[in-house]
Order: sequence, then C-alpha cells, then structure tokens
Amino acid sequence: QPIFEIHKVGGEENIGVNHIAFKVDSAQDAYAELGRSGISGARAPNFVQATGRTTVNFRDPDGWRLQLVDAERKPAQ
Repeated sequence: QPIFEIHKVGGEENIGVNHIAFKVDSAQDAYAELGRSGISGARAPNFVQATGRTTVNFRDPDGWRLQLVDAERKPAQ
C-alpha cells in the first residue's frame, strides 16, 4: 500500500517530491546487488531510528532521489 510522508524541507531537499521509496526484503542485500550490477553512488545502508528500518539512498540517471527500505521494522539499536 502506498505511504505518503509530509515533512519540512531542509538541506538539499526541494519542495515537491523528495524521493520515491521501494520496499525490499533486505536493504543490505539490495545494496550489495546494486554494486554487483555496476550501479555506483548508492550510500551505504543506514538504520533510521525513527522508522525502525534500514534504508539505501541513491539517484537515478536523471538525478531523482530513490530509496530502498527494509520491509520489516526492527527495534531501535
């Protein structure tokens, strides 16, 4: 099901669509697959305390911000 987040713009963010996120079984595994596929520039997986999910952020060839997000929430570490 789609989830829309609304928050204040800050840093490098622009007003409008900030990024598009895709739920994956494992952000860590997806990050490794990006590397094996020759896709560079993805940030290393990052656990987000506020959501309980690990994310991987990168940009598509047109500069759009994309995110891969763990499907399962985990307790704060």
